[in-house]
Amino acid sequence: MKIDFLSSTVKKLNRLLNKKQKVYLLGVLLLTILLSVVETVGVSIIMPFISIASNPGLVNSGKYKMVFDFFNPPTVNSFIVAFGIGIIIFYIFRSCYNFFYTYTLNKFSLGMFRYFSDKLFKVYISLPYKLFVQKNSSDIIHVTLGTSGDTSSLILNFMQMCSEIFTVILIYAVMIVMDWKMTLVFTGIIVIILLFILQVFLKNVKKQGERKNLAGMKLNRMVRETHGNYKFVKLKGNEEYLYNAFDASALTSSRAQIISNTIGAMPKNILESLGFALLVAAVVFIIFFYKSPGNVIPTIAMYALALYRILPGIHKMLQNVNQIIYHQFALDLVYENSNQETVHEGSAPLEFEKEIRIENLSFEYVEGKGVLDTISLTITKGEKIAIVGASGGGKSTLVDLIIGINRPTVGAIYIDDTAITDENIRSWRRKIGYIPQDIYLFDGTVADNVAFGSEFNEERIIRVLKMANVWDFISQKDGINTIVGEGGIQLSGGQKQRIGIARAFYDDPEILVLDEATSALDNDTESKIMDEIYSLSSDKTLIVVAHRLSTVTRCERKITIENGNVV
Repeated sequence: MKIDFLSSTVKKLNRLLNKKQKVYLLGVLLLTILLSVVETVGVSIIMPFISIASNPGLVNSGKYKMVFDFFNPPTVNSFIVAFGIGIIIFYIFRSCYNFFYTYTLNKFSLGMFRYFSDKLFKVYISLPYKLFVQKNSSDIIHVTLGTSGDTSSLILNFMQMCSEIFTVILIYAVMIVMDWKMTLVFTGIIVIILLFILQVFLKNVKKQGERKNLAGMKLNRMVRETHGNYKFVKLKGNEEYLYNAFDASALTSSRAQIISNTIGAMPKNILESLGFALLVAAVVFIIFFYKSPGNVIPTIAMYALALYRILPGIHKMLQNVNQIIYHQFALDLVYENSNQETVHEGSAPLEFEKEIRIENLSFEYVEGKGVLDTISLTITKGEKIAIVGASGGGKSTLVDLIIGINRPTVGAIYIDDTAITDENIRSWRRKIGYIPQDIYLFDGTVADNVAFGSEFNEERIIRVLKMANVWDFISQKDGINTIVGEGGIQLSGGQKQRIGIARAFYDDPEILVLDEATSALDNDTESKIMDEIYSLSSDKTLIVVAHRLSTVTRCERKITIENGNVV
């Protein structure tokens, strides 16, 4: 099996991580190398202790004598006891260091989840509006939260794999020093088994990871779309159809996970059997070649500990490789979505004293398919204008361009004599209060929905609720702490619309824009709300988008948009 995923993984992570994250990663890598050294010492220190304990006379020759003379203990037995106590202390340190390393590694991994999810969320909220509306909200949720977690899991497995690689290499070096002939024989056997495992068991893992992620995205979509269309679902009575479709995707996801987990577990049994076989083979090898059973105990003890550490290490590496391949698709999604085109928006000063001037403006969502064509018009400050026309004619698109949500494909919009640009776009938007057709209220309090991230001021919230003629209703409940439910489900359409008006007025905008804001209301409710809006906006520039002429009877000027042109 050609393992080219590691270089691809490293390259993508190198481009995704910032300097701070790379330094942290390097620090964790150094801790990983130190862990490998600790593990190797823990294995290699046992053989000399068993050798001296079983044959105290060894302290009179070779390296043992050098160590014995250096410490100069009163007796051999006291040296052995001190050696044993030192090993115990070392193993306590080894346990503490393992605990510290595990904590640090998991902290880094979960920090990566936060980093990736923050990065993706920032990218999404920085996308141009016309690109953002082409995204599926369920896919955004899945990538931001789901695949970010999978990618952090990939990094965790990558670091664990590095730890095992360093440990295996160091222990292998000790085994070579002990007996290079026997170690090379064992190496050949292990390599053959590993190649077999990689070829047979890991061939399908990446495919299962892709299946799991695609099924997960489909599940997210189904849950969200069912929630948004629940009334229609009940009306149609097609719960069984939705359930079967959901169950099919859930089955695909679970099967992919089952196959991956099974593949990851199978090498363990093979390696355990291999370990016992190699241990017995080591005994036979020593007796056959050295003809001295006395060499068996310390050497076998050393090989037993080495194999006890190496074979599980190899198994963990295979599991890590399995998980890295499995989560490769998640990394690809994070990488692709992190490198989307974003827009830097500034807050350079922009004054509105005279007029909004639109010059030769054209716009298209898709290249070659224009929505607006060479529009020019002027809106005087304080003017009340209506933009009317049939549905689909381009009214809302024109408003999106005026308020700076979309940018013209051709032409420009001037505020007095200054063009709206990326450098001053935020300053322009802060002058605008916007009331759309569909008021989306999140599951929180009335106060949170009115302030909507602006500085919280209870007096101002109550004032704009009174201005919007909804305070009497709210005050009968829990006041500004009234819970509205997701999407404002606990309120009527008119009440949601009034809270939308209060939200639009909260920051005291200079311009008020209504985009089909009352089209979903009955005539009486619409008339009352429009009376309130006209009254509240007497000192403001008012732009009203509507397809019903009754909505805009009090506007000073009507602009008709038809097929992307002013008529």
